[in-house]
Amino acid sequence: MDFESKEIRKIIEAKFGDILRDSEKRKVMQLERRDAYGHEAGIPIEEWVKDGLEEIDWEIHVYFPNVFLEKFFSNIGNDESKLREALQQTWWGFKFGRDRLLVTEKQIREFVRGNPFGRWQQEAGDIVLFYGRDIIKDANDVILLNVKSHYIERRSRPPNIMSAERLLKFFNDLLNRDDAYKILEKVNLWFIGVGYITSKAGPFIVTTMHTRDLFLLDISKLPQINFDAAIQIQWHVKDMVEIEQDRLAFVENLAGTFMVQWKNHVRSKQEKYDSLAENLKGLINRLRNDS
Repeated sequence: MDFESKEIRKIIEAKFGDILRDSEKRKVMQLERRDAYGHEAGIPIEEWVKDGLEEIDWEIHVYFPNVFLEKFFSNIGNDESKLREALQQTWWGFKFGRDRLLVTEKQIREFVRGNPFGRWQQEAGDIVLFYGRDIIKDANDVILLNVKSHYIERRSRPPNIMSAERLLKFFNDLLNRDDAYKILEKVNLWFIGVGYITSKAGPFIVTTMHTRDLFLLDISKLPQINFDAAIQIQWHVKDMVEIEQDRLAFVENLAGTFMVQWKNHVRSKQEKYDSLAENLKGLINRLRNDS
């Protein structure tokens, strides 16, 4: 059965709508510490989402990224040049600058040496949906799900979604390819926001789940790009607003918003440090005059 991305999203949202109405399936059994956050909270939530996706009766394969890469690599063999050539034909594995979205140089080297490899902390997706038939011929038939957990009983700033700089570099190199338009249409990066609360019985309980498509985001509603924190886009998934727009419009809007926020950031920093330097200069002159 062939799937369109819109249809896949509807199936996912319907499935998790059912799960959220089931008091038992809403429990995250591996997550019990009330002070869990970051990686400790994220991994059990990712596993909970993956388990839910695997319950769906469809022909789509659900992987953690390193397992997907292991399967992809194994179908090519351990010839490093062939691996790199195959990766270069994909939107998730082609090299832009010194970066990729889903795979690292270390993972490639470990596979070639015959060693197992784990996950990468900076991978653009926590879960890979492969909706093609042949993992090599249809290697671009992939949706990356970036899962963000939110303990809604504790006030917290919006999570880091992805580096805006990394995204812009990715699009800059992708749009410079000869097959730019064709491969851009294959790019699928979705955000899954999972909200959970504590339970007296122990396990945490998932109460909300939101799905957002990167290319549909209304960048004019973006809270901020944090230039002091690895240039991260910070945004709660539940607060993301989607609009109808083509993919080039999204990239254009992201680049424009980046520059506006960058100039404001530079102006703010310049005023801050100008004031600091002038204050120090005044204190130095006062001490010299008093000595």
